[in-house]
Amino acid sequence: MPLIIPKNLIEKSVLEKEKIFLKSEKEAERQDIRPIQIAIVNLMPKKEETEIQLLRMLSNSALQIKIDLVRMDSYRSKNADAEHLQKFYKTYDEIKNNKYDAMIITGAPVERLEYDSIKYWEELKRIFDFAKANVFSTMFICWSAQAALYYYYNIPSTVIEKKIFGVFRYEKLQEHNLLRGFDDEFFMPQSRYSYVNPESFAAHPDVQVLAHRTDTGVSLAATTDQRFIFSFGHWEYDAETLHKEYLRDLYKKAPIDIPKNYYHKDDPGNSIRVRWRTAGNLFFSNWLNYCVYQETPYDLNEIQKKSVSKFGGSSLSDAKQFAKVKEIILAKEDRDIVVVSAPGKRHPSDTKITDRLIEIHRLKEEVRTLADVIQRLQEDLSTKKDELQIKLTMSKNRFLEIVNDLDLDSHFEQEIDSVFSEIEKSTSKDFVLSRGEYLNAKIMAAYLDYQFIDAKDLIRFDRKGTVDLEKSYRNIRQKIEKGQKVVIPGFYGSDESGAIRIFERGGSDYTGSILARALNSAVYENWTDVDGVMTGDPMKNPNVEKIPHLNYTELTQIIEGGAQIYQREAIEPVKEKNITLKILNTNAPDSEGTEIRDN
Repeated sequence: MPLIIPKNLIEKSVLEKEKIFLKSEKEAERQDIRPIQIAIVNLMPKKEETEIQLLRMLSNSALQIKIDLVRMDSYRSKNADAEHLQKFYKTYDEIKNNKYDAMIITGAPVERLEYDSIKYWEELKRIFDFAKANVFSTMFICWSAQAALYYYYNIPSTVIEKKIFGVFRYEKLQEHNLLRGFDDEFFMPQSRYSYVNPESFAAHPDVQVLAHRTDTGVSLAATTDQRFIFSFGHWEYDAETLHKEYLRDLYKKAPIDIPKNYYHKDDPGNSIRVRWRTAGNLFFSNWLNYCVYQETPYDLNEIQKKSVSKFGGSSLSDAKQFAKVKEIILAKEDRDIVVVSAPGKRHPSDTKITDRLIEIHRLKEEVRTLADVIQRLQEDLSTKKDELQIKLTMSKNRFLEIVNDLDLDSHFEQEIDSVFSEIEKSTSKDFVLSRGEYLNAKIMAAYLDYQFIDAKDLIRFDRKGTVDLEKSYRNIRQKIEKGQKVVIPGFYGSDESGAIRIFERGGSDYTGSILARALNSAVYENWTDVDGVMTGDPMKNPNVEKIPHLNYTELTQIIEGGAQIYQREAIEPVKEKNITLKILNTNAPDSEGTEIRDN
C-alpha cells in the first residue's frame, strides 16, 4: 500500500529505485480509508538519507500511511539543507495539537554527551511527553531509545570508548508480536558508543527485554502495552551505510574497528553481506500491524494519555510512605503505570535497601570466592595426601628391597615401618631428611654385624646452628673405644635440646672428617663413584685423567673452582692434623684413587 508524504519530498527516480509507492493527499481523500498517521522525528544529520531508509521500511506494509516529518526547532542541523527542512518538515509547535497512530524518533550521534548538554534536549523532552499523551505507539531508534528509557524510567546507559559496530546475531528471548515470524536467531546492524544493561530493567516490569547480548547490551525492548518500542539497532540501514561510516571514521583518523560480521570474511576489500533485511522488514511490518493498526482507535482523539508515575526510595521507605503513595496514585485515574524504587532512607543515618543489597551481593561474592578457594584447597590437600603416601611407600620400599635382598632379619621391616611412621608425623625438615642416613646405617651395621651409633649422640650443634667441634670431638672419644667396630650415619647431628640438625647436602663428608679428626686417624677414606680427583669433568670430556696426589690447598682450589668431589667444610678437620685423605671409587676398589695430604 502507498505512503502519503509531502509532494516533491523525494524525486521520482529515487522512489522508483527504492520501490516506494506514493499516493497524493487528494487521491487518498477520495478513498474510504483512514490512513495511519505517523510522525517521524528525524534527528539524524543526513536527513534525506534517513527519510528514504525509513520510508522504504514503512512502504512494505499493506496499510495506507500518511507521514509527517518533524525537526528540532531549537537546533540548526549543519548537514541538512535548510530549505528542505523548511519546506517538508514540521516543528513541535506545529504538531503539538495533533494525534498520531504512531511515531518514530530516530537516533543521533550524541550518545557520548550528557543529556542536559544536548542543545535540543528540552524540546525533545516535550516531544517525549507529547508521545505519551498523543501517540498510540512510538518507536525509539538507537540513541533515542536510550534517551527515552532514561527520561521515562531513569534507566541509565553506559558510554564506552570502543564503538559497538557491525552486524550482530541475536536470539529471540520470547514470543512477542514484534517478533512474529522471526527465526530463533536474527541479525541487526549496530553503530553506537553506549549500551544499556539488561539488569537495569529488573525494577521495571512494564518493560520487556526481547533481545540482548553481553557485548552490545539490550538491542530490543518494549512496554507490555506495546506503546513504547525501544530498538537499539538500525534495521533501516542500507547495504553500504556501515561501510560509508567506516570509511568516514578512517578518513577522520578516528579509532574504529572493522565492522563485525559485515564484510565477507571480515575483509573490507570483499563484498558486504546483507543479513538483516528480512528481519527488519518483518519487524516494521509487525509493528505497524500488531502494535499500531489493530490497536489504535479509529478516532485518534480517543488515544489515552500514557501516564507513568515513578516513586523514589525516599517515597517508599516505610509503611507510612506507602500509604501516602497509594493516596497519590488513586487521586488520578490515569496513573495506571507505577514505577517504584527500593526502600530508601527512613532517617539521615539510615541505609538504603539497595546499598544493603549491594553489600549482600559483595559478601555473597566473597563467600563464593572463599568457598571456591576452600574447595580447591581441599582438592589439593587430597591430591597432596595421595602423593605423600605414594612417595612414602616408594621410599620405604627402597629400604625393604635392600633388607630383603641382604636376607636380614625380618625385624628390620618393623624398624622401617616405625621410621616411616615417624617421618609421616614429624614436622621437622631436618628429622625427615636425616632418616635416609639413619636407616642405611642401621642396615649396614646389621649386615656387617657392627655396632650402630647414632650421629645425634656424637655431632653437636650450638644455638647458632654451627657445629660445636670441641663438644663433638669429646662425644666421639667418649662413645667410641679403640678397636670398636661401629657404623655411624652421616649428614646430621643434634642441637642442645636433642633435636636433629642436618648439614648441607654432601654433609656425610663432614661427618667422616670430624670422626677422623677426633680419633686421630692416620687415613680418612672417602669412597664415591669416581676414581679420584680428575683433571676435568669426565661426563663432558672422556679424555680427562686422574690426579694421583694433591695437597689440601690444591684440593681447596679445585673445590672452589666448582668441582663437587668433596665438601668444602670437611677439609679443615683433617687438614689440621694432616690426616691422609683418599678419594676412592666403590666400583673400582683396586684403584689407588687420589691421595691428599700436606708434605
